Amino acid sequence: MTRRWKRVALLVGCGIALQLVLVFFPIPFFPRGITQVAHESVQYELHAIAQSIYEYHAETGQWPSGIDDLGQTPLGARLRYWKPTVQNGSIVVVWHDHLSAKPSDNRDVVLAYHNRGLLAEMGHQWVCWGDLRTEYISSKRLREVLHAR
Repeated sequence: MTRRWKRVALLVGCGIALQLVLVFFPIPFFPRGITQVAHESVQYELHAIAQSIYEYHAETGQWPSGIDDLGQTPLGARLRYWKPTVQNGSIVVVWHDHLSAKPSDNRDVVLAYHNRGLLAEMGHQWVCWGDLRTEYISSKRLREVLHAR
């Protein structure tokens, strides 16, 4: 192979490697089409479900203990298919019975996480923390946080 073709092959290989990295690891403010939409969709779902946990507590004074409790909140208006998503295990809600009513006090508590699909099976998962922020963390770290509970 001539020197010119080696350079072309190297550039193409680097381009493919860069695309693979950009597809599977979210970088803020970097548009990536369908994969970016998938990440944003999961974040929105997690945030809406976690927010409904606090809404239920504000209405009843108790923490929700199951799917039916969340159904009493306006969650259905924000997410049409939230119930099947939780029932099939795509999103796992961690049911807590002792939290602070102030989200900022629950910073290190996992309220919900994405558990199925390509995004979740690549070794990282989206998590919604008790202070309602979403974060893409390693599956190992998620297991550690859940077991420390």
